[in-house]
Amino acid sequence: MSSYEILSIENAGGKYWVVTYKLSNGQTEIETIDALDHHEAFVKFRNLMIEQQKSRK
Repeated sequence: MSSYEILSIENAGGKYWVVTYKLSNGQTEIETIDALDHHEAFVKFRNLMIEQQKSRK
């Protein structure tokens, strides 16, 4: 089960994308991702969250 929910992925100019997401505790956060399009930004964000979860264990 996911501990976050993606609310939006928006272009921040050029190759940067802002991912807005809500954590399971209700806190909303943002992450800036370097990607060519919103699909790549989603994949990179997902991989980042997986790595963070692995490092906590």
